[in-house]
Amino acid sequence: MPLQAKPMGGVPKGGPPPNKKYANVKARLDTGCNELKIKSSETKANARFHRGENFKRLKVSSLAALMQDMVVDALLLDLRDEDEFTQYHLKGAVNYPIRLLSRQCNPFTTEILAYINGAPQKIIVLSDLDEHMAFTAGNAFYEKGVDNIFIVSGGLKEVLRQAPELCEGHCVPQAVTPHLPNTSRPKAQARPESLIAVPRQGYTPTGSIRPRTSASRVSSDEQQQHWKQ
Repeated sequence: MPLQAKPMGGVPKGGPPPNKKYANVKARLDTGCNELKIKSSETKANARFHRGENFKRLKVSSLAALMQDMVVDALLLDLRDEDEFTQYHLKGAVNYPIRLLSRQCNPFTTEILAYINGAPQKIIVLSDLDEHMAFTAGNAFYEKGVDNIFIVSGGLKEVLRQAPELCEGHCVPQAVTPHLPNTSRPKAQARPESLIAVPRQGYTPTGSIRPRTSASRVSSDEQQQHWKQ
């Protein structure tokens, strides 16, 4: 009797039936902070993932909810220099200049080490003026083994424009609404009569047919009689 390739009745849909013996066994492997955990967390932070980026992004509205609810323990790091940090920064932020990441030994402080790859309730948020330094620092953190990194989309410029109350300092700049250029086309103005071209007398445009006059008809008749002779 030949062997059958498939069991009798075929393969049941949805995979094999679960074993009641291991129904109460749960997975113990913790993969760290990932997209699924962020979306299923109580804060419901709107984390946006871009292709080619090894970190997550937070909108200003999500950052405001994160700072007000304080359900997730977030470490806010300001990547600018000390002088710029003292002027204004996010409330509760810690100054961590980006140049410290270039150190070969111990680039992270004690505060950062307490948040690296912690539970889903611990994240690290990077901020700068316009997210250019945060983009570089986020990838550098990931290369050093940190996977719970977030950056503020748009940087502090976007925070000052949408929620300036999230910043503090002795020289907090006022948000300036960007001026949008006028893209509407100007209305056509009537040309003065002096600029309107007047056609010359006897001028025939290209492609037009000049009407035959009586003189032209007589000359054509004379030419036909000449050729007949």
